[in-house]
Amino acid sequence: MILVLDTCAACQIILGGDKKKDYAAEIKSAEKVIAPSLFDAEIASVMWKYVKGGYMDEENAKLSMALAIQLVDEFVPTVDIAIESLHEAVRLNHSVYDVYFMVLARRNGATLLTCDERLKRLCMDNGVNVL
Repeated sequence: MILVLDTCAACQIILGGDKKKDYAAEIKSAEKVIAPSLFDAEIASVMWKYVKGGYMDEENAKLSMALAIQLVDEFVPTVDIAIESLHEAVRLNHSVYDVYFMVLARRNGATLLTCDERLKRLCMDNGVNVL
């Protein structure tokens, strides 16, 4: 199975969330893990928020970011799915950042791994496999 890893699921793994073990097992069993190229920017933003909030120092944030990036086997350039993602975001009234992950999963016949409940519902409503 090809797995599309979204930012919130990656954060569950690297930051030790409730679903860490389940998500790590899914990653390990996947044939390939892919993500849109904006993944690193989203992870960096999360890490910045953790540092800014005093939950983590900058060095640990950098290490956590590196760990998250290593979970992904292949980054797909967002430019390759930008027009379709914008179209779907407008059509579905949903954040284009999230829709990039859904479109990538749909295009690859992949399963999206996310803990974002709203994104899960969006995927299920649009025929995209989701965990």
